[in-house]
Amino acid sequence: MKLHRLVLKNYRGIDYREIDFPDHGVVVVSGANEVGKSSMVEALDLLLESKDRSTKKEVKQVKPTHADVGSEITAEISAGAYRFIYRKRFHKKPETQLTVLEPRREQHSGDEAHDRVQAMLAETVDTELWHAQRVLQSASTDAVNLSGCDALTRALDVAAGDAAALSGTEPLLIERIDAEFARYFTPTGRPTGEWAVAIKALEAANQEVERCAAAVAEVDDRVQRHAALTVELAEITGQQGAAATRQTAARAAADAIARLTEQVREAELIAAAATATSAASTAAHTERTRLRSESDSRTAAVVALEEEAREATEAQAVAREVTVEADAAVERADQSLVAAQRRAETARGQVDDLARRDETQRLTTRLAKIDAALSGRDEVAKELSMITVTDDLLRQIEQHAAAVDRTEGQLALVSATVEFVAAADIELVVGSQRVTLPAGDSWSTVANAETDIEIAGVVTARVTPGASALEVQEKHAAAQEKLTAALAAAQAVDLESARQADRRRRELQSTRAQLTATLAGLSGDDDIDKLRSRLAELQALPAVSDDIDAGAARAELLEAVAARAQAEVDCDTHRKVAALAMNKLNEITAQVTRADDKLVTQRAELVTVAGRLAEQRAAVSDEQLTAAVEADATAARAAAGRVAELSEELAAKAPEIVAAELTDAVEAVAALRQRHDEAERMLHEIAAQLAVFGTEGRKGKLDAAEIDAEHARGEHDRVGRRARAVQLLRDVMTRHRDATRLRYVEPFRAELERLGKPVFGPSFEVDIDTDLCILNRTLDGRTVPYESLSGGAKEQLGILARLAGAALVAKEDAVPILIDDALGFTDPERLVKMAAVFDTLGEHGQVIVLTCTPARYDGVKDARRIELCA
Repeated sequence: MKLHRLVLKNYRGIDYREIDFPDHGVVVVSGANEVGKSSMVEALDLLLESKDRSTKKEVKQVKPTHADVGSEITAEISAGAYRFIYRKRFHKKPETQLTVLEPRREQHSGDEAHDRVQAMLAETVDTELWHAQRVLQSASTDAVNLSGCDALTRALDVAAGDAAALSGTEPLLIERIDAEFARYFTPTGRPTGEWAVAIKALEAANQEVERCAAAVAEVDDRVQRHAALTVELAEITGQQGAAATRQTAARAAADAIARLTEQVREAELIAAAATATSAASTAAHTERTRLRSESDSRTAAVVALEEEAREATEAQAVAREVTVEADAAVERADQSLVAAQRRAETARGQVDDLARRDETQRLTTRLAKIDAALSGRDEVAKELSMITVTDDLLRQIEQHAAAVDRTEGQLALVSATVEFVAAADIELVVGSQRVTLPAGDSWSTVANAETDIEIAGVVTARVTPGASALEVQEKHAAAQEKLTAALAAAQAVDLESARQADRRRRELQSTRAQLTATLAGLSGDDDIDKLRSRLAELQALPAVSDDIDAGAARAELLEAVAARAQAEVDCDTHRKVAALAMNKLNEITAQVTRADDKLVTQRAELVTVAGRLAEQRAAVSDEQLTAAVEADATAARAAAGRVAELSEELAAKAPEIVAAELTDAVEAVAALRQRHDEAERMLHEIAAQLAVFGTEGRKGKLDAAEIDAEHARGEHDRVGRRARAVQLLRDVMTRHRDATRLRYVEPFRAELERLGKPVFGPSFEVDIDTDLCILNRTLDGRTVPYESLSGGAKEQLGILARLAGAALVAKEDAVPILIDDALGFTDPERLVKMAAVFDTLGEHGQVIVLTCTPARYDGVKDARRIELCA
């Protein structure tokens, strides 16, 4: 297969592009990023593989976004004996056209054209090789797998010496074996198709046999269970009588325990009442004792609080005198601080006036310099605006002047020179020019145009220059006309005056730049208008006398500030002392208040306690209360003794054991009743189930399932024998194919090493697996796995592997090698060596290189170079 021509129209961002490719050799197609180099490979795939009405994502993405038009792709391709021109338009008004040029002319359109191209390519092109012989920018370092390329396989078989043993039907036989294998197994060896159906059918039949056998076993189990339940129900009926007798005896013992428990409860109520009465009298006696103690303690507290209140009142009077004196000191310190602040403000105002005077002087001087620089820059700008010469215009004038000089020189070389020597005094008329020649003088002219020469009354001559002179004259006149126009645009007389104007323009531009820098330095970050406004504000303020001594003013300001600071410290100190005195007065006042409050409270509480004690004594005297406490305690002890006697009697009858016995008896009766009811229910259910089972014919179903299982087992064995046979055949063929691949690995490895030694050196070796993938590389005796190699080495080996495949395949099986912006990881020295390999292969095949860095392939001597423009 060869690509002769590719035309893209309205494809992504490409409006129109047409490229012709030579039949063999290296073609370097270069262009900037996003100019559409990779789009060429993509377009070729869409043309060959997608229909014009396709709605696939890959087709939609190539539609131009700036216009509502269809993308068109045209290619002229040779494949085997065929040579054809193939065109498709996608998206808008889709169309497909095919013109077959060789071996006989054909024309097709639409799906018929698409199918015809697919048929020609299937007949003549190894598509696996076509896709494998590409080095894409996104996968330039990936290992290439050439094992699926039939064209390379045939070439390697021949190279390995197996050509005589080949019949041409080996791939077809393997495909038929694989197809037969696929009837029974998946690619991973799992059963599928007929074999999977037979396996599942046998499993289903076995499961049905198991289900039917389980159903028959279920009937047997129900019969046995019915007999066992009948015996169990008779036993439970006998046990229920004994359990009822036990329950009656246990209930009588429990009733006796209940009566004795009631007597204990009544005795406990009586004892509780006596205990409560005793506790009440004891509490009343305890309260009487507490009130007496509280009355005595509160009387002593009132006396102590009266003494504390007197001492706090005396301390309050002393603190109040201290506070008055501290407030007076604060007032005096405030007056001193006010005087010091006035002195400091006066000194500060005088220093500010001096600073304002200095700022006014600085601003005046600064603005004068700024105005001078602005005036100078305006004058330079005015003069610069009058000069019309620019760099481009001067360059045009110089180019046109050089063209005039060049054409003048050429004109002098090709024009004839006519010289006249006067033998006597004569007068010549040359065109519109009249020349007088005295005897013996000479005059000459260059005839670069048709010129009439007349000697009045003697002769008229016409000098006509040759065609080359006329052509040079026309170029000279055109150059002179362009020079005149350029000089007029520059307002210059000649080239020298234009250069003088340009020099003056550059001087003025330099001066303007200096003045601009001066202005920037003078103004800094300040706005000039704001500086003028500030100066006006300063000048509007009252003038400052020059007699003021700046040093004395600053010294007075320092002394005044220091005096104010000291006054502030003194004032702050007196305020703190006054605050402490006030805090102390407030604290003592609070103490006085608290002491008075406590005294009032204690007196009131003393009155309350004394009143309560008097009330209680009026009701019951202290002696009567003591006697009542003793009597109530005796009654409580007697009631507690009665409770103890009854409790001992109840404990002797073991109420817990009696209650447990009653509970066990009741539970035993209930359990037997439940077992009896459950046995009767289950017996009834089993009888009903056996009646239903008798109508289902489970034994007959089991016999039918066993017959079906035997049939499924026979089908399973029959299909299994065929499946195992094809599996064995495939294993044998695969083993022989792998052995064959091992033989043709050596020719591929030899060709790869032959191409790689000029790049990597004479010690270069590679190890290849049966899929023709590079496993490792050896240099100078050091072996490195492929995956551990650098990106540049992987990229170089990938290209060399494709070149080796292209060199081995037969001429009629060759396909173009497409390299999209590869060798980006390769150093300059290796680039030169790789270029030599490209030259070697380019003599026989077609190599198309797409790159944005054409300098990488400068070493490819015989390459044809095509540069793409945006």
